Amino acid sequence: MASNTVLEKPKISKRTWSDEFRYYARHLNIMNAIILLGAIPTYFTAILHVPLRWETFLLTGVFYLAGGMGITAGYHRLWSHKSYKASTPLRYWLAIMGAGQWQWSILWWAKHHRSHHRYTDTEQDPYNPTRGFFFSHVGWLVGYNPKSWGKVDLSDLLADPVVVWQHKWGTLVGFITAVLFPVLIAHFGWNDARGALVHTVLGRLMWIWHLGFFVNSIAHLPWFGSQPYSDKHSARNVLLFAWVLAGEASHNFHHTFPADYRNGLHWYEGDLSRWFIRTCERLGLAWDLHITSPAEIERARQRQINIAEGIAHGPEIAELPEMEWQDFVEQAAAGRYITAVHGIIYDVTDFMADHPGGPELVQQYIGKDATVAFYDEGSHVHSPYAETLLGNMRVAVTRRQEGFKEKKTD
Repeated sequence: MASNTVLEKPKISKRTWSDEFRYYARHLNIMNAIILLGAIPTYFTAILHVPLRWETFLLTGVFYLAGGMGITAGYHRLWSHKSYKASTPLRYWLAIMGAGQWQWSILWWAKHHRSHHRYTDTEQDPYNPTRGFFFSHVGWLVGYNPKSWGKVDLSDLLADPVVVWQHKWGTLVGFITAVLFPVLIAHFGWNDARGALVHTVLGRLMWIWHLGFFVNSIAHLPWFGSQPYSDKHSARNVLLFAWVLAGEASHNFHHTFPADYRNGLHWYEGDLSRWFIRTCERLGLAWDLHITSPAEIERARQRQINIAEGIAHGPEIAELPEMEWQDFVEQAAAGRYITAVHGIIYDVTDFMADHPGGPELVQQYIGKDATVAFYDEGSHVHSPYAETLLGNMRVAVTRRQEGFKEKKTD
């Protein structure tokens, strides 16, 4: 069970400029620095001499979208988060297109991303946003130090033959997909191999790298964006980048519900990856799409509204004293107005008279388990605000004996 209590927000790193300088001096990866930082001036210099033809523009767009799906729908939602299941042909296609984005293998990508989710906003977070924009954007690759990443389990990926195949052959597959195919298509299609090399290869990779890195940097920094679902982490929804990042910029939603195959709920959030996965489901190529229940999403949203309005959320469940079930029953029989919901004991003495349905409805659950009465959609669905009020009445936690099925709360 997890508490609704607001967690302390991540603190800004206490590293000084000299600390950061020593860090990069110690962990500098020259190749990453040349590729990631050098691509920008190289591209913008090249386009002064190589015009962009409309055929090459369309080719670049196709490879950008297809390759983007390889990362967002493949590397990210399929393999890193297991948000859905995919057929073997679809998995190979996503693995091939993902390799063409030159973001290393699925195995490497999932390793740092799972670590990011497990250790968000800490020193074990590969792109720890508390160290500022540069570090979370490209600094973690320029100052490459994978030994500092928090440990994660990758056994499921190591058992996937597609992942193993791509990890072995990814460099060759990536070169063929990212360079050879677009150059040959442009050369034989409209005699513009040089244009494809500059725009479809160099330009596309530069844009897909740095726009994608904005999810790690801007979408975790308090400059703009919103946190409609949770402020327990630094992730934010940044609508400005929604469409160009295929929905990945709805980052507050993603960090709050990481297993959901969607990152955006509304059309204007531009979650192209969601629509792609949904289309694959209808074609029989994907199934078991994980969807967070609307009630759970609404509870999270309402919680944020309550925080903004200064409504308290009760004590941490982990800090509550334990109470034996028999003690709970005996205290209720002795006149204490306490009830249980999901294994948590609540003292409703001061609330009974204010219950909208009258005190009699509460009275019948004194000394009893009221979980079904409070949450069962077949009887009455209590609002997120009611859950907040209930949270302020927590007094103890119990592990009931036989016959008691404890359920998790948000």
